[in-house]
This record gives sequence, structure tokens and C-alpha cells, in this order.
Amino acid sequence: MRNLDTLGIHFQIEKIEYKDSDMTHAFKYILISFLMLPVLTQAQHSIDQLIINKNYPKALVEINKQLEKAPSAELYLKKGVVYQNLQDYQQAVAAFSEGLMYEPENVTMLGETAESFAILGNNQDAVSFYQKAVDLAPDDLVLAGKLGRVFINLKDHNKAYDVFSSIYARDSSNVFWNKQLAYCAFKVFKRKQAVYLYENVLEANPRDYTSYLNLLNCYHPQKEGNQIMATIEKGLIQFPGDPDLLLEKAMFLYRTKRYGPAMIHFEKYLEAEKQPEYDTEMNYGIATYFAGFEDKALGIFNKLNQLNPNDALVIYYQSLCYKKMKDFEQAGKLMQWAIDASTPDYVAEMYHHLGQIFGQQRMFKESVEALNKALELNPEKVEVLFEIATTYEEFNSNKTLALNYYNIYIKEAGEGGKNISYALDRIEKLKEDLFFEE
Repeated sequence: MRNLDTLGIHFQIEKIEYKDSDMTHAFKYILISFLMLPVLTQAQHSIDQLIINKNYPKALVEINKQLEKAPSAELYLKKGVVYQNLQDYQQAVAAFSEGLMYEPENVTMLGETAESFAILGNNQDAVSFYQKAVDLAPDDLVLAGKLGRVFINLKDHNKAYDVFSSIYARDSSNVFWNKQLAYCAFKVFKRKQAVYLYENVLEANPRDYTSYLNLLNCYHPQKEGNQIMATIEKGLIQFPGDPDLLLEKAMFLYRTKRYGPAMIHFEKYLEAEKQPEYDTEMNYGIATYFAGFEDKALGIFNKLNQLNPNDALVIYYQSLCYKKMKDFEQAGKLMQWAIDASTPDYVAEMYHHLGQIFGQQRMFKESVEALNKALELNPEKVEVLFEIATTYEEFNSNKTLALNYYNIYIKEAGEGGKNISYALDRIEKLKEDLFFEE
């Protein structure tokens, strides 16, 4: 058997040995085959028209009819494309897979299979098919670019960087590919190259919004402040009043301790963004305080305190505002609350464990100090009182202190205490011992 590829349609014709006696049959066979061409071509044309007119259900019916008569890679390719247009990517993959059985090295089919896998979130298989396609068509930069994008999706930025670097070496004029290379360069810690590429991307396409934000992340905040401000200003010319760019400007001024201008730009941002993040409002409040507007800052921190009453930093700045306003009583009260709120719960637990560790080493003085610190940090840890009492019993047999702590434990723990029965027994025993020692 041999394949004839005529007008995009594949035919299989038996190989015929010609003799004078059967020349007529051979000629007739070939003639019939060529007479069939208009019929098959008409069918293919009909399918193409249905796809162009987006009549996908009818196109599928016609494709399946033709597949029953003469299956081919081209028909399966069209079937897969129809399913892609219907966003049924699993069926598209199935159709392309059938087609690849006829033409395993069909670059178009490999690429479409990879794209369908990528859309389905199966980037691992997408890489495999894109890689095969690129190996077969190394000069197809579009395929290479798609392979690079899938590597980015997989967060394999080194391979993505290699792909887009190879593309850049052959075509440095494509803004889209240059943007991908800039992103990958930043991810593989080639910051200066990323800056150079993003600057060129924005020069070629000043309306590329995300590249402004990405370029700002590439600049060194201490060494390239002028470039940061220039990029923000260029972005705001293209996108006046954009909240993200206004916030970038406010945060840059805030980080460089220019609190007055920072406050103004936070306010511009808040005019544009009606649902700011908590941390942004916090930074706005701090900038306002250091800009010398403690009354306004206090209003900001009071609002934040309503949102999160346990935020020690908010309480701290409330205290500072009252201090500047010379309300020292309120400032002192709030500062004490800030100190209390700034100690995480787990620190008390750490001291508790430390006290137990010292006790195991018979370092009783250190054990009692650690347990008392745990109780100071978290007065609700009433079981620590019981442990202090038992430690004092062992520590130089200090029965008086042990008795006191057992009594405090019973009072604080109440009926819910885990060791109430034992504590009551020890109290009776210690009272007897102390009586006979008098």
C-alpha cells in the first residue's frame, strides 16, 4: 500500500502491476479514484464551511461520517479543533490522540494536543507534547514560546528561561516573548537583565500595565529610587488614578521615610480603592502620625482597633498619639495593654515547659522562676500553680510556700481543677506536718 496526499486528503491505493492484458482495469481503477476526488473534496469543503460558520454539532456529524468511510489524521485534527471550539478539551485530546496514531509526527496535532492538556491544567503532559513538536520543528518559535509558557506554569523557571533565551537569540523584536524572558530572568535572579528587558518592553508598548508593576519589583529600592519614581510616573500618565500604581508610590515614599508625601498618596489611593487592605490602612496611619498629624492618625488607629482589638501595634500607636496630645493617663494605660497584647500565648507555654525541664534536673529555684513567669504571662494557666506547689515541696521541703500555692490553686481552679483531690490531700498532710513541727 502507498499513500497519495492530494488536496489534503489521504488515499490508500493498491499497488498494481501493469500488463498489456489488464491495462484497461488499471486505468479504470485510477480513473475511478480520481473521479472520487471531487466528491471527497466537496465533503471536506462542507466540513470546513461548517467549522467557519461555527456550526460545530453538524460539523461533528459530517466528520464522523467521513471517518467511517476513510479515517485520516486530517479528519481527527478537524474533530479535535471542533471540540476545542466547544471547550470540550478532553474530547479534543481524545480526537488528537486518534489522529496521532495515523501521523505520530504531525507537528500541528502535537501542538494542539499540548495546548488542550495545558488548558486542562495538565502541564506535565503538555510539556511532553510541546517538546516533541519543538524537536520536530525547531524553527517554529511560536511552538517554542508555548513550551516556555508551560514551563512557567510548572514554575520551572530555569527551563523557561532557557527556552525564551533561545527565542530571543533568534528574534529579539517580539515584545510578547521578550516580556516572558524578562519575567523568567527575574525569577532566576538575573535582575539586571530583567530590568533591561522590561524597560524595552515598556518603551515598545507603554500600555502594558502589568509590566510597570513587574518592573517596579525588579528595581533595587535603595539604589534605584529615581528609576522607581520615574516608572510609577510613566505608568500614571498611561493609567491616571490607577489604585495599584498610587499604592506603589505611597509605599515607596513610606519606605523611604518621606511620611508627609506618603500620607498624601495614601489618601489618593484610598479615594480610588474603597476596600483597602488592613495593612495598607495601618501604613497610612503610621505615615500620618510621623507626618505630625496625630489627631488624624488617632482616628485611623481607632478604626483599626475596632477591626482588630488585639493588634498590639495599633494599640501602641494609639498610645503614642495620646502621648503627643499630652493625655498621659490614657497613653500609659494603652501602652500597658500594648505590652500585654504583644506577648504571644505560646511564650507562656514555653516558660511552662522550661519550668518542667528544670524540675526534672532538680534545679528547683530555676523551675519555680520559669513556672511563675508562665503564670505571669498567662494567668489562666491555673495548673501551673499546682506544679509550683509540688516543686516547693521538693525544694528544701518548703512546706509553708507549698501549702500557700496549694490553697491558691484550689481557689483559682475551683471544681474544674485537674488535681483538686491530690491538692486537698496534700494540704491536710502539710498542715499536720507544720503542726507537729511547731
